[in-house]
Amino acid sequence: MGTDYEKIINCIKPDLDNFVVFSASLFQDNNEMESILKNYLSNRGKLIRPVLVFLFTRAAGIVPEQKHFLLSFCVEILHNASLIHDDIIDNSKKRRGKQTLHTAFDSRLAVLAGDYLLSKAIEALSKIKNTEIIDIQTKFIKKLITGEVNQYFSRYNAASIDDYIKKSENKTASLFQAAVQSVSILNNTPDYSEFARNFGIAFQIHNDLQNFNTVEKISEDMNNGVYTAPVIFYFQKNNITNIKNIDDFFNSPQRELFLEKTRHLIEKFSNTAIENIACLEDNQYKEALIRLCKLYARG
Repeated sequence: MGTDYEKIINCIKPDLDNFVVFSASLFQDNNEMESILKNYLSNRGKLIRPVLVFLFTRAAGIVPEQKHFLLSFCVEILHNASLIHDDIIDNSKKRRGKQTLHTAFDSRLAVLAGDYLLSKAIEALSKIKNTEIIDIQTKFIKKLITGEVNQYFSRYNAASIDDYIKKSENKTASLFQAAVQSVSILNNTPDYSEFARNFGIAFQIHNDLQNFNTVEKISEDMNNGVYTAPVIFYFQKNNITNIKNIDDFFNSPQRELFLEKTRHLIEKFSNTAIENIACLEDNQYKEALIRLCKLYARG
């Protein structure tokens, strides 16, 4: 997916390059925590939340300004803070191929690191000086935390697909919505947060499906009692509520059926996301948004 993704977002590469430089400029306190976090954040992911901010801004014919970079920084740093805390809760050993912070150091420092990033996000948000955007970010941060709390208390329970989708909406799509709804305020353009909701859900289900290519990751989820779409389909088909042996799923003769049903679920939300931006003016940035949806729809 990497090369295809890079081709799609090439139209905003200068904006992303500027964003990386801008983000680094906000870590200038030169304390021990920032030194650790600079190393951690140097292993960047797809920057998909800033990508949405820049694509919707460029699609509206607007050149990104400092406020767009501040918004992008806020949602990306909130995302990274949530990942650090997630890794502690799940006792994950690796993130993006590197040791997680609590593994490299300890849980106490990792909690502080996540909290430090939250403070940086709030600081950036305050510089935008827009109370409506602050309200939007607060609303979706609450949804994110609610999703995490609900996942914790529903561990080892065979959720329905509807419950799983709701969890994906809260845990993942919430920050996509925060980015897109906020950028609509900055740009004074229509609100495309329904696109963000549907794209965010498809994005999360896609990531969950990709985990089935990694025995270590899917074993981690199952051992933590976190069941994703393929396993939920397996439960429903076999009328069971838990799984005692991971091999029972992997050796199931219908395993590919459960994976295919998950792919159809991704496609459903990706196609709906494309429909959500039908009224957006046709240009290369809208086309990039559509291609992103189709990329994740591949499963």
